[in-house]
Amino acid sequence: MSASDYCPPLIQLAFSVVDLRRTERWFHDGLGFLPSGGNMRMMSGPLASRVQGIPRVASCAWWMVARNRWFQLEMFQFRRPIAALMPADFRPCDIGYTRMGVHVHDFDAALANLAQLGSVPLGGVQGEPGSRRACVRNPDGVYVEIMEDDPLPQAPGGEREGCPVAVRSVTMSTPDLEASVAYLTAVNGHGPEAIDLHTPEHEALWGLSGATCKRAIFRSGDILLEIVQYLDPVGVPRSADYCLSDQGILNVAYGARTKSDHTRIYDRAMAFGARPNCRPLHFNGGGIVYMNDNMGFSVEATWMPAGKHDLKYGFEPVPRDQRPQHDKLQVAGRVNIAAPVAVVWAILNDQDAMAQWIGFDTVQRTRDGVPGPNDYGAQRAMRGRPGRVIEQITGIDFHSAIRYRVIDGGPLQFHNGEIRLRPTSDGTEVAWSIRFRNRYPLTGALLRAVMQKMLDAMLHGGLKPHAERIAATEQRSQPVAV
Repeated sequence: MSASDYCPPLIQLAFSVVDLRRTERWFHDGLGFLPSGGNMRMMSGPLASRVQGIPRVASCAWWMVARNRWFQLEMFQFRRPIAALMPADFRPCDIGYTRMGVHVHDFDAALANLAQLGSVPLGGVQGEPGSRRACVRNPDGVYVEIMEDDPLPQAPGGEREGCPVAVRSVTMSTPDLEASVAYLTAVNGHGPEAIDLHTPEHEALWGLSGATCKRAIFRSGDILLEIVQYLDPVGVPRSADYCLSDQGILNVAYGARTKSDHTRIYDRAMAFGARPNCRPLHFNGGGIVYMNDNMGFSVEATWMPAGKHDLKYGFEPVPRDQRPQHDKLQVAGRVNIAAPVAVVWAILNDQDAMAQWIGFDTVQRTRDGVPGPNDYGAQRAMRGRPGRVIEQITGIDFHSAIRYRVIDGGPLQFHNGEIRLRPTSDGTEVAWSIRFRNRYPLTGALLRAVMQKMLDAMLHGGLKPHAERIAATEQRSQPVAV
């Protein structure tokens, strides 16, 4: 192969996530991915904005690796701009990067681990033992296919030892298959290959039974990039205000080991008509550029020599504590309430009545969620002595858990909160935890103490007596059996 025919491997799959810790735990505990560090400083400021094409961007990124020798998951939690939530009705036929596929050594163990984390197969399990497949959704709504059979088996000793999972595929849903294939052929330096990754029957795994589509498969290193155009159902386009920081898969990255090979990737893409966010930036013995095709799909091209750069930039496992702590402050509290779970749940979900117990003067729901007005995506504006904040519901487990985040106001960054309910012999236990980072230097200890005091007062002086009064009133109003 001549230098001009250089075929780069896919080395990265990048996500925008709502809660780094929750998503990282899902990939680690559920599938066996290994932590490999992260970075927060270089993900903020003018340099990051130029690369990602997002004004005043600021985020924290964590990396994880699998059996693949030169491949990583890159997970961004954006603090500016706050990531827009994935639409509740997002389907794998809708336009964008929609799905990843992994091969696991122990299929049954993987499904059991994922079930413990709340992810169960969407369309059951297909195939006979040895070639079974299933599809689940991760905490950010991304479709993840679990494969017992390896579509790209590697030579013995060719992969990282001691890791039970390998990434094998990424799927992109496009409105124009021919245009996407032509562009990626230019970037790859070669065209698609005749690889049978999926059959029509597999569409039922991710909830599209009976769907019809056209597809093409590119092999890039030990990863397959699947390009699909759905004909029925036709995919919903991205929103008019789509941003790279929106929750979900944001792009894939091709890798090179030399600057000259990196330049070849870039030049081929530019000759085809790609639009870079900026010219390639070369620093610290490596380089990076984000490029976009005429349909808005982002592709990264990066280069680094083998060796210490792999460790520095997250392509080798490192201990979990060797990564930036974006939400290094935490407060938590528990309270036992003499009221049934159903009563406590109704109170926690009645956002317009929260001012009666939460410690703010006014609380008003400003955006309805789905399927109910207080569910996923709902927003509330809260005003009072603690200040003014806007919170957003990011997840609901009926009668069990509520997850939310602050999206505006207050002295907090990277804020995520979780409320968990557990029935007890005499009522309900509520466990409330909040993780965050202080916005202003040298205020962390004070802010944590203030937040802990507010949480304790809200649980014991607000929620508990309020819920017990309502439970007692409801009990008195019930008709007496005769």
